[in-house]
Amino acid sequence: MSLYGALFSGVSGLQAQSSALGAIADNVTNVNTVGYKGTKVNFQTLVTQQVSLTAYSPGGVQSKPRTGVDVQGLLQATTSSTDIGISGQGFFVVSGQAIDPTGYAYSRAGSFKVDKDGYLMNSGGYYMQGWPLDNWDGTAAASTVTKNGNVYMKSYKTGSGDTYYINPNAVDNTNMRPINLNTIGGTARATSTLSIGANLPSAADIGSTSKTNALIFDSLGTPHNMNYTWTKRAQNVWDAEITPPEGARQVDMLSQNGETYFAAGRLDFTSVPDAGTSMTINMSGTAYTFNFVAGADSASTTLAAAGAASPFDISVAGRTLSQVLDKLGDAVENASRNAYAAEYGSADGLVETVTGKTFPTRWAERVSGENAILFRQGSESDTMTVDTSLLVTGSQPAVIQTNPIDSAGSPQPWTVRQLSAPSTAVVPMSAADWRGSWVNSNNLNASARDYPSAMTFNGDGTPDTMFGYDEIGADEPRSEVRLDWGNGALNMDGSSAPPGSPAISQFWGNYNSGDGITQRDSAYQLNYISQNGNKFGNYAGVSIGEDGVVTALFDNGVTTPIFMIPIATFVNPNGMNSLSGNVFQETDNSGLPTVRAAGEASAGTVNQATLEASTVDLGTEFTNMITTQRAYSAAAKIITTADDMLDELIRIKR
Repeated sequence: MSLYGALFSGVSGLQAQSSALGAIADNVTNVNTVGYKGTKVNFQTLVTQQVSLTAYSPGGVQSKPRTGVDVQGLLQATTSSTDIGISGQGFFVVSGQAIDPTGYAYSRAGSFKVDKDGYLMNSGGYYMQGWPLDNWDGTAAASTVTKNGNVYMKSYKTGSGDTYYINPNAVDNTNMRPINLNTIGGTARATSTLSIGANLPSAADIGSTSKTNALIFDSLGTPHNMNYTWTKRAQNVWDAEITPPEGARQVDMLSQNGETYFAAGRLDFTSVPDAGTSMTINMSGTAYTFNFVAGADSASTTLAAAGAASPFDISVAGRTLSQVLDKLGDAVENASRNAYAAEYGSADGLVETVTGKTFPTRWAERVSGENAILFRQGSESDTMTVDTSLLVTGSQPAVIQTNPIDSAGSPQPWTVRQLSAPSTAVVPMSAADWRGSWVNSNNLNASARDYPSAMTFNGDGTPDTMFGYDEIGADEPRSEVRLDWGNGALNMDGSSAPPGSPAISQFWGNYNSGDGITQRDSAYQLNYISQNGNKFGNYAGVSIGEDGVVTALFDNGVTTPIFMIPIATFVNPNGMNSLSGNVFQETDNSGLPTVRAAGEASAGTVNQATLEASTVDLGTEFTNMITTQRAYSAAAKIITTADDMLDELIRIKR
């Protein structure tokens, strides 16, 4: 029995050493394979149960291959911007097909190249999967990433144009998407976040103003100047308004809790309207018609404290566009005074009479230095509607802000949103009560706690309240600006689908902090303006940060984060199953993947233009080859010796 046992024990030795040599062969042949993890064959005893105290029953040996998946390979520099190496734990999430994969694998092989369709594919034929990035639209449920001071969200547009917010903890074809560099092309991105840091002079006189000019971009990549005017109302109390940029129909500024504090409309004229054309503005529920005529101006166009009722005839005969707009500005001002005197029951319709505020001095006016009319919303009961469909010069519109076309193809009047009326709570109001829009005075002195204002300041010059709210009434200091465009761009109205788009998230600093707008004893000083929009530019390349954020580079100098490469980690990476193409699959032994941003928790960092080398050491492999060869020869000798002994046994019978 022992002779046969010895024979089979020798056979197990041959099998085990053959397995070891096979692993050595794979290691040596993959010495230059990117991200390859060397396999080491360990051995364990194969014991036969002993049934006799005087005889030994041999067993043998078994091989136990172990791939060192968790061993870090050396990072080697390359010249390709799409070569990526991981320093630390984790794997890239990859799939065998770019679109709608049926399964996912994990790899350290970061030698990615652009395939014929623009997707990033590595040398094993597997496609990079990750999280697309877009400007954060303010949705609380969105998973956000902050890059260079701007906030982005993990999301993408579905085939129907809706925004899908990615769950970063899931690995499936809904929450993982491939990156396609061909689709970048040229790009323009609308501003969705705007941060302003400036100092307002504490020693300024009551009623004095300071101006901030903020550059923003619409969805077409067109740059616009959005002008803020800061007005000092009382000690430590400032108001703010925005002049709509050229091409905008209207702008409104919302509080942290969504109330409309300020709104205004705008008309940009490109030519003198033809005689016989007209436009209509509905204010506080009353329609006011402005006729452009060949005759004389009507008396209603002459400014009066109480304003005037419709119609308003404005002569275009022999006048330049500038002269026509000066008269139109007075006419719209008269209409506003008439409307708001009636709404608020005041003796006249002057801004100071209705609001108690000395600035602005008019509801409507010619925009200085531009062929445009600005008209501020003063109503808390009605939206303002504007109809410019009849305003033409020849066959061309006379204004940029033409009537938008509805789904049926018909032009419709456009609106300036109404202001939010104050809470009905008794003064003094609680921290959660809305104190009202810019037109309200609450019959209080401007220094009173409940006086409606854009900002109040602490004694150290840091913000105390914004739009009447402090950290108790609204713990998030960000407010919102909405813009409707007449130039063909998407409206920034807070919608998630065209013709709308995200509103601008406005940041003036944190409460009780000097990181934004301050009021100190110094001249007005602009410290910073930061926004995340950009003009059109052609795609020039990509940059990949250690955090896995892929940033598109454009020839206009703009950089835009477009994608994030996640890192998947496992409790036991050595328990994963190897597949062809230098990838691994999860198993029960490895546990489920945990997907994180690169550099977060135990996840490794991403390094651009590097590749992780094979973990194979040729010196070690050749040494192991020698010892394996010797062990194989020794096992073979066991078999020949046992064979000789069996032969001797058989000869006894002869």
